[in-house]
Amino acid sequence: ISFVAASWSLRRLSVFPLLPAEITAGESFLAGAEVRGRFPLLPQTWVRVTLSGLPTPIEIDVPVAGPPGRGIASTRVMAPARGYYESLTFVASTGYPFDLARRRTRTTALSEGLLVLPHFEKVASLRVPGSGGALPGLAAISRDSGRAGADLHKIREYTGQEDARRIDWRSSARTRRLMLKEFEREQERRIDIVLDPHAGSDAAFETAVERCAAILDLARRNRYDACLITSVDIAPLMGRAAMRHLAGVRRNADADSAPPDTIQNLMRQTRTGAEWIVISADPARATPIVMV
Repeated sequence: ISFVAASWSLRRLSVFPLLPAEITAGESFLAGAEVRGRFPLLPQTWVRVTLSGLPTPIEIDVPVAGPPGRGIASTRVMAPARGYYESLTFVASTGYPFDLARRRTRTTALSEGLLVLPHFEKVASLRVPGSGGALPGLAAISRDSGRAGADLHKIREYTGQEDARRIDWRSSARTRRLMLKEFEREQERRIDIVLDPHAGSDAAFETAVERCAAILDLARRNRYDACLITSVDIAPLMGRAAMRHLAGVRRNADADSAPPDTIQNLMRQTRTGAEWIVISADPARATPIVMV
């Protein structure tokens, strides 16, 4: 009876994994599942949904009440290393009705994969020292960039993500809303980030990728026009597309075998008039920067 009842219910079972479109490496996220089915012999039963394709499988036990035959559950798990995990599958199993033996559904592939963005530490400013090999054309990129020597562009409403020191209190008092000073330089600033694909180890390359991600995030929060360059075969990327690309970028070779003209070739893709930063695992090829 148990075998027949379990087989009957599994044929009528529908499982819908609930995953975010993208997550950040090293951070926790919610993975869930919705189960719909018919289990007429009991007021409630349990269905285990197992998601595979990540370094560690995710198991979610979903309680399914008998009418309406629907249940949702989630569990918090740690995001794996950055990358695109496209071969994700799931299977459901249940011991319904008497838990004498578990029956499983067929393994089903998810229609979409999971994108894991690189981990990074949020920074408030990025500066290039004025001496000791600082490259020309790049001074300081920070939340204070528009304060000195820049013309006021407009007054706009404060969103909560900008530097509170730029709040215009007179305008705020007049409108009874927090208003922010926006400077002309903030709108015009263009930054090209060049990632050296060569590194002596995976760990060193990951550090370089995380630095790129932190700079892209800083540029987004401060509304800079930031562009990422990683290969002569890939057009420069901007905004969210640049961050997503960092999820899958890989080092090409050991640092010792890096062609001497790699950086020069990448630099040909930088935009005229843009400030540029070279991020490399090799200090000799990298732009000296300070991020705080």
